[in-house]
Amino acid sequence: MANGKLREYYWRIKSHLAERSEYLDTEHSAFDFPDSAEVEFHERVNATLVFRDGSIMHVRTTLDDSADIREYDFAYVYSDVNGKRIFQYDDSPHHPSISTHPDHLHRGEKPARGKEHIHASDLPRVEFIAVLDKVIAHLQSVK
Repeated sequence: MANGKLREYYWRIKSHLAERSEYLDTEHSAFDFPDSAEVEFHERVNATLVFRDGSIMHVRTTLDDSADIREYDFAYVYSDVNGKRIFQYDDSPHHPSISTHPDHLHRGEKPARGKEHIHASDLPRVEFIAVLDKVIAHLQSVK
């Protein structure tokens, strides 16, 4: 990447993770975070963050660096130690009635049948750092 925006984005996230390392279980076998070359080359982040309480956040986001870094085609799925979804942010365009369309929020477990209630995003901008901070706030609230 000639302009280095993706590299800067990557290191901003890595620094944010390092500052919150007390919450992360980086030694867990499921913990997976790409290296900077992978992010720069593929222009996306695919990661699995494992937290010390055993909860997990799966991350998939594509990056656009044409201006500021913008995340799109994303899904952030945060689940408890038993694999039950706590919340999920994504930008699938199938909920046009949501005020933050296409960004939206799922709360709680996905229903076995019937329609799932969808919420407008409660974040000003859905991005890696904002969602990670939301997970940490959740972890702090359940202590």
